[in-house]
Amino acid sequence: MPRQIVITTASLVVLAAFGGFWLGQRQVNVDASDVIAAVADAHVAKHGGDRRLCVGWPGDDGVVFFVRCVASLYAVDRWGRVSEIDQEGAI
Repeated sequence: MPRQIVITTASLVVLAAFGGFWLGQRQVNVDASDVIAAVADAHVAKHGGDRRLCVGWPGDDGVVFFVRCVASLYAVDRWGRVSEIDQEGAI
């Protein structure tokens, strides 16, 4: 095998390993109160009201957490994206 191909392949493997390690270290552990507070702040900024009226509970089927603020229901996925769910349950 030519030397240049071996060096290029080894460099790409090392670069991928460092990239995977770096992305793995970026994982952030967030607890339930942080999720509720973030969604409550977004709800108050959009609709007004009191952030203390928001409650949350664990989700299922791709939704990590649900948060209800008065009449609005929000779903938070594992990437932190927040979707408002309408009254019929569709996202």
